[in-house]
Amino acid sequence: LVSLLVNQGRASDNQRLFNNAVIRVQHLHQLAAKMINDFEDSLLPEERRQLSKIFPLSFCNSDYIEASTGKDETQKS
Repeated sequence: LVSLLVNQGRASDNQRLFNNAVIRVQHLHQLAAKMINDFEDSLLPEERRQLSKIFPLSFCNSDYIEASTGKDETQKS
């Protein structure tokens, strides 16, 4: 019984840590997107034109990647 309770405690700790990590990653992604938008807004038209030749603006690869939503789904991938 004690072993079962300890294992359940570890599982809930792991789930809490996983949920915390997901929240932090989502926050960092939003922060990065805001920084890119702020940078793009600060460009002069000629700078924007030159940069768009090198790298397409307003494009984020991770917007098109389906992210898992739970621990079990993440472990399957």
